[in-house]
Amino acid sequence: MEQTRTAHVRTLWIAAGLALTGGLTACGGGESGTVLDVSGAPAPVAAPVSKPIASPTPSPVATPVPKPVATPAPTPVATPSPSPVAAPTPAPTPAPTPAPAPTPAPPVDGLALAACVASGKGVDYQVGPGKAYTSLDAVPWESLKAGDTVRIFYTATPYKGKFMVAAKGTQAAPVRICGVRGPNNERPIIDGNGATTRAALSTAYGNTTETRDIHQGRTIIAIKANASGTYTDYPTWITIDGLNIRAGHPNYSFKNAAGATKTYDPFGACIWVDRGHNILIADNEISDCQMGVFTKSNDEGVFAQTRDIRIAGNYLWGHGIVGDDHMHSTYTQSLGMVIEFNRFGPLRAGSLGNSAKDRSAGLVVRYNRIEGGARAIDMVEAEDFPITALATPAYRTTFVYGNQIRKNGDEGSFFHYGGDHFGAPAGANWGESLFRKGTLYFFNNTVYGTGKGARIFQISTTEETVEAWNNVFWFENTVTELNLRQAENDSLAKTYTPDGILNLGVNWIRTGWTDTTQWKTLKGQVKGTANLLTGATLPFDAATFMPLASTAILDAGQAAPAGAAAHPLTYQLGSNFLPLARTVKGSKVDLGAVER
Repeated sequence: MEQTRTAHVRTLWIAAGLALTGGLTACGGGESGTVLDVSGAPAPVAAPVSKPIASPTPSPVATPVPKPVATPAPTPVATPSPSPVAAPTPAPTPAPTPAPAPTPAPPVDGLALAACVASGKGVDYQVGPGKAYTSLDAVPWESLKAGDTVRIFYTATPYKGKFMVAAKGTQAAPVRICGVRGPNNERPIIDGNGATTRAALSTAYGNTTETRDIHQGRTIIAIKANASGTYTDYPTWITIDGLNIRAGHPNYSFKNAAGATKTYDPFGACIWVDRGHNILIADNEISDCQMGVFTKSNDEGVFAQTRDIRIAGNYLWGHGIVGDDHMHSTYTQSLGMVIEFNRFGPLRAGSLGNSAKDRSAGLVVRYNRIEGGARAIDMVEAEDFPITALATPAYRTTFVYGNQIRKNGDEGSFFHYGGDHFGAPAGANWGESLFRKGTLYFFNNTVYGTGKGARIFQISTTEETVEAWNNVFWFENTVTELNLRQAENDSLAKTYTPDGILNLGVNWIRTGWTDTTQWKTLKGQVKGTANLLTGATLPFDAATFMPLASTAILDAGQAAPAGAAAHPLTYQLGSNFLPLARTVKGSKVDLGAVER
């Protein structure tokens, strides 16, 4: 299936008169295709294009951008530079999918966001009725510099604009684009349907008609190098927060920088981070696009990689393409990726993608509420920057903790760890040799499963290990096949043993679990089943995930292994999906994502 998808994407890009260069992969439930790496800036005469080695192996607004709270996450570098913009237009067409959740209250320490005010370190660009700029396409996005703030004020009429940011902020003076809330705490709306693009951004998007069309057609907000600059440019220290960003999907159209009406491409995202270091996307509502957030990296050099990315406190919902499993709520491939405090609502009805799909080195997924998706979290190989990833120790360790997860088990396994390109011949620079080949530390998560069948972990090979402790796994009584693991793809290269290693500490799971299926006996290994606590009654509140009184999950936790010592459990999501400090109330930590 991966070869089919790759051929399909190649056809699309070649039809546009473009030559493929190694970009990011659009993989869904195990298939893939390659996306062009079209920086738009002129490439040096022999720009290095390294080949992968075949090695085995959401609330108010804010000013500066702090780092992820309470737990270290891998560390890369940074230096940005802004660009494009867009203007308003007619009212948007209806957006499919679940209805948005109530607008959250002001930020808390977990998000580390300040009010949307000028930083005092640069220009204060104010956008809104009666302001210096009344539309997004009037803002000089191509001229943003360190310390600049673009404040977008709430108005009942959505802003019909799309733009690009290529600025180079600094840690002391980031570039910030933030929303000033309305009287009822409403986020300003940026609507991609009927959006207008700033004409001055035309050459910033690309230096040919084809590259300009690609970068404009795939997203509402692009973070990328200015194509008028040098090939090795990249944006740094940029924050986008406090906005309601919606409607960038093939169902909708926009006016590009040349004034031509175009429809959005099938592969894209509301926010597309093409290049950039130290990027914060926080406290936004992001809906009705192909994907919510997409980040990209390749092996050409540090400049071509997204590094130190934080996606925090957003409400993502209604993404995907009907019948397609390659579009996800978030799809990330970065060095140093923290996904925390977000609410992932269901995808677009009929779409087949995952809630969170990742190919990063240094992934931390914590304190999120995840609802739906073929897989809740899909953690696979760094397909488009394998040389860099394989040389990065953090690629071998992934941390998933404190998450509240609810999904239908009939749609796919809950958690996939390893890789999704199978059957590579010996010496190939793709497939199993690039898999994670490390450890997934999975702890203090609460899982609520629906449907008829459930397969919790899908672990690609025995070179991948999952350490699971202090979790709660509940499945409704309709779930009659409750499997700890799902068998990996049958086309796995014969030199590998499938189904991985699962080491179980203290966990609670509904009675009736098994590690075999009616179809086959799994390979790999499961250890520690004697540590499992079981029960036939839901031990937590189905809405808030709060443990119920006098249940076996209270005060039942164990200490973390040494490998997770740098990731203390410090937060949990409250009933309003905002982060709260988590403190142990009894003799031991409670099992699951919420402390009673």
